[in-house]
Amino acid sequence: MITITSPTTREDFKAYYALRYKVLSEPAGHPKGTEKDDYEPISEHFMAVNEAGDVLGAIKMYEKAPGVGHVSHLAVAPEFQHQGVGQMLMETLEKQARVKGYKNLEVLSRVTVTAEYEKLGFHVSEIPPLHLGIVHQVLMEKKISG
Repeated sequence: MITITSPTTREDFKAYYALRYKVLSEPAGHPKGTEKDDYEPISEHFMAVNEAGDVLGAIKMYEKAPGVGHVSHLAVAPEFQHQGVGQMLMETLEKQARVKGYKNLEVLSRVTVTAEYEKLGFHVSEIPPLHLGIVHQVLMEKKISG
């Protein structure tokens, strides 16, 4: 059984960030530390864990502007991708966004995963310049109701 929770202990955060690095940064050849950004302290963090306490997925959100939640760092362990873990994380995040009174969610998505976000109700709203000069990303948005 998979549950969604928030990391609270040092060990929780260590496993949470390790998964983000393994899934998002390491495959691109980025050094350790790139799995974090300046918004970590003001973000709400969620993780999917199994019965053994293993972190299977991670996601975070912060308020970018009044009523707008910015979603980032959605990562699911490769062996659990396409099994609903990302959807569970997004459902939990959206529920929290509604509690906070957000009306919109946005995500800066790698082009390779836009179809997954579209399945979750997001649409492409902008194509920004290349990230770090090499990463193709798109800004995607989703209106949410209270």
